[in-house]
Amino acid sequence: MRQMKTLALVAAAAAGTVSVAQAATTLVTFGYNNLQGTYTAAGMNAGNFSAMAVDQGGGGLQTDGSVSRLVAGAGQSKFAAGFKSLATFADFTINISFARIGATQTGTGAGSFTATDALGNTVSGNIAGFWSVQATIGIAFNGTLSNVNITPNAIFTGTDPSSTNWNTNLPTPGPYSGALTQLIFNGGNFFTDQNLSNVATQVSGQIVPSTGSLALLGLGGLVATRRRRA
Repeated sequence: MRQMKTLALVAAAAAGTVSVAQAATTLVTFGYNNLQGTYTAAGMNAGNFSAMAVDQGGGGLQTDGSVSRLVAGAGQSKFAAGFKSLATFADFTINISFARIGATQTGTGAGSFTATDALGNTVSGNIAGFWSVQATIGIAFNGTLSNVNITPNAIFTGTDPSSTNWNTNLPTPGPYSGALTQLIFNGGNFFTDQNLSNVATQVSGQIVPSTGSLALLGLGGLVATRRRRA
């Protein structure tokens, strides 16, 4: 019974994370495909996941992505497939820990991410949330973003010529909060002691004003409190 309660709360928190972010004014979104994912196990119940932009050429992973401003002054900085091999600063990295919740196929995670544009400007922040195994897509991570900072007084610049680059001076001051979903397609199951490498990974996120941070971050506290009472 306790295990079922924990799973239900994790699912509710994951769904609530996204809905709260959508309810707030979304300032910036980001998304990257075909990142190179790696998982290093530290036994059956813990480990660390990381992913980074790569260009492995034809037949291999070629990361693409975009970072967009949605409020007044909107624009989209695009990073075409294989951008990592270009002579720019453009990059994306993410690191998230894994700690299993009991004997379930869920776990908690925390870490950080950084999206870097062609000129070296960054969008970066901290991550906290939950891992789960989804039958149709593989391993998924849903969580909140906090302490998100964006290089001030800059133009976030893509590598694709069709980019409509945008000014990083947003209408509300940072640091910001938000929500993140990370999916690993056909990546096996690291709820064991199995190491994984070169796994195609997709990441997407929303960044909202800091006024939404209490509601977003409160989800994790709610789950922890209910688990202690169960």
